Amino acid sequence: KGKIQGYGSKLANNASGQLEWEDYFFHLVYPEDKRDLSLWPKTPTDYIEATSEYAKCLRLLATKVFKALSIGLGLEPDRIEKEVGGLEELLLQMKINYYPKCPQPELALGVEAHTDVSALTFILHNMVPGLQLFYEGKWVIAKCVPDSIVMHIGDTLEILSNGKFKSILHRGLVNKEKVRVSW
Repeated sequence: KGKIQGYGSKLANNASGQLEWEDYFFHLVYPEDKRDLSLWPKTPTDYIEATSEYAKCLRLLATKVFKALSIGLGLEPDRIEKEVGGLEELLLQMKINYYPKCPQPELALGVEAHTDVSALTFILHNMVPGLQLFYEGKWVIAKCVPDSIVMHIGDTLEILSNGKFKSILHRGLVNKEKVRVSW
């Protein structure tokens, strides 16, 4: 049924001639009854337990954000969440991105500029800068704040809000000295 899960790698030139350099693992993490644990890593041994707990917490956070956004639009608090599938149908997908050290980062990107089709995107990182947002006509590096989670609006919410909330154009950079990882 067109499942988009598993491991992948990008090592290809994009339209502007820059190299995209990224390995990733993509899998459905919530709801639990729709997960395919056969695809999930066996090591570390606590991966399933930790990721399952994280997904539950993230699902609660999504509800809180949807409520705040609904109220901000002057709607009843549960309206946006209902529109994106509610507790029954909303899926959480996790993509773990691995960007290796790059000897010539000026020639490569981790991932080229794009918006996300999702309603919301939540990003954890390993404190190595590289997420850039296109803001007021220029690329701006997102600060790496310890113990934080980055959130941004995706295309689905831009459409549902009739453009009041904007999907953010973003890209990922590689680093010369350090491996960059985001979840």
